[in-house]
Amino acid sequence: MDTLLDTSVQPGLIPSSATPAASLLVARSETLTALDVEALEGVDTSGQWYLRGACRGLEASIFYPDPDVTEDVTRALAVCAACDVREVCLAHALRRREPTGIWGGTTERERRRVLRRRRLA
Repeated sequence: MDTLLDTSVQPGLIPSSATPAASLLVARSETLTALDVEALEGVDTSGQWYLRGACRGLEASIFYPDPDVTEDVTRALAVCAACDVREVCLAHALRRREPTGIWGGTTERERRRVLRRRRLA
């Protein structure tokens, strides 16, 4: 089973901007629950799900942070953590192979990892 991290941000886990981005990923993987990515393959991404997104109305640049600026990545992930359509958004990003940005509470690196695992499976 292919899994990906749930992006719920827990208080006290937001690293400082001095923390390398790789450390953020480690911190998330140690403290967050797994999300079944295989189940996302059946999620219907048609329709206007994005109108219900927590990101609606926010500046799009928030969701395209420099991956090396941990504080900016964390800010975007925090918006996703409170989103009702996070799973649909992630399914959309995986289907369209979105190469950049934060989608469905995942970073570019996390989505590449999922797609790589799918190819190897």
